Amino acid sequence: MIYDLIGIGIGPFNLGLAALTHPIPKLKTLFVDQKKEFSWHPGLMLDTAKLQVPFYADLVTLADPCSPFSFLAYLKHKKRLFRFAIRENNFIYRNEYNDYCKWVIEQLPNCIFGQRCEAIYFDSENNLYKVAVKDCLSNTVTVFTTRKMVIGIGAKPSLPDVVNEAIYKDRSPQLSHSADYLKSKDSILKSKSVTIIGSGQSAAEIFMDLLPHHEVFTEGLNWFTRSRRFFPMEYTKLSLEMTSPEYIDHFFSLPNEVKTNTLQSQDQLYKGINQELIAEIYEELYRIGLNKTNSNIRISTNTELVGISQLAANNKYRLTLKHTELNKQFEHINAAVIFATGYKSCKPAFIKPVKEQLQWKNEHEFKLNKNYSIDTEDSVFVQNADLKSHGFNSADLGMGPYRNAVIINSILGYNHYNIETGSTFQTFGLP
Repeated sequence: MIYDLIGIGIGPFNLGLAALTHPIPKLKTLFVDQKKEFSWHPGLMLDTAKLQVPFYADLVTLADPCSPFSFLAYLKHKKRLFRFAIRENNFIYRNEYNDYCKWVIEQLPNCIFGQRCEAIYFDSENNLYKVAVKDCLSNTVTVFTTRKMVIGIGAKPSLPDVVNEAIYKDRSPQLSHSADYLKSKDSILKSKSVTIIGSGQSAAEIFMDLLPHHEVFTEGLNWFTRSRRFFPMEYTKLSLEMTSPEYIDHFFSLPNEVKTNTLQSQDQLYKGINQELIAEIYEELYRIGLNKTNSNIRISTNTELVGISQLAANNKYRLTLKHTELNKQFEHINAAVIFATGYKSCKPAFIKPVKEQLQWKNEHEFKLNKNYSIDTEDSVFVQNADLKSHGFNSADLGMGPYRNAVIINSILGYNHYNIETGSTFQTFGLP
């Protein structure tokens, strides 16, 4: 069989693509992922954690509101639709979203887990791609043939530059990234001190989760960030208009140096903390402060990690920190450290055989076309690798259906999904 499309990686974006291609009979598709099953950010699947986008920013709705794979269809199936309506809250829990994605997967037989992409080869004679996929249990390799591909393998945890790779590689659970928080939590709670490095939503969620246990950390519960303040996620209406096809078109048209400067000024649009969570943290701090005059809790901004080393005597970590406004350094000894320092895109090893067929911005970054393809023939597309080319909406769940609609229309050669135009009241470029 020759597939029309093979998707590598099954995160929310490629899962949304699988759902949106499902009702198109002419498209033969296959999606593979090396994980045993779907699991979205399992290390941060806290009971109280919510999405930062509303429920209609699901896998399909903003491209096809009549899709049987919408979040509302999921609620109807689970017999929770009326209960959800009465709740009157647009923001759903992260574990609920995870369960919704699993429900969609149950209905898509073309999504297969436990299958690792080993390599991709280009068949120049037939203008096709060969995808070598290894079964993670049997180690048998199957080669699939496809006309188009979409790479959606996600990003990997990012660490501060000063973190020695050897230290992190041989670390104990007391030194972890936020992606592994729940896996490390039991060990962290046995520590006398812990420091969280970072300023975004993940750092805030972990800090809030540890606050009720603050008395365990007799030597301190600390939250340090190099940011000037703890920025709330900007959620005003005119700013939300920037989460739109119009703004993506505008950003894509900008010169590269302007794009870089613009992104650096937009942290509050996609890196901030939910305002409700900030209020909950302050309320908990206030409650703790009623009963304690000397708190073991420390929160500091303008504090950059500039060094880290492990103390052999007690397996603790010495953090060298710099107050960026005062330009002064100080040291901090901690039993546990959590890096809530985000994620970075990675260049998958399996593309090496087809590297020459792809477009490159530099050695590590793809050069994307407007339709999210990375070759001249519009045959290889990427998910969530478009931050520097298409703007801050790259990782936004709500814009996933839009990007998938663009990809599907490009593959088909016509507009199967109509993309709204003129949806914003403001103009981003010249009038």
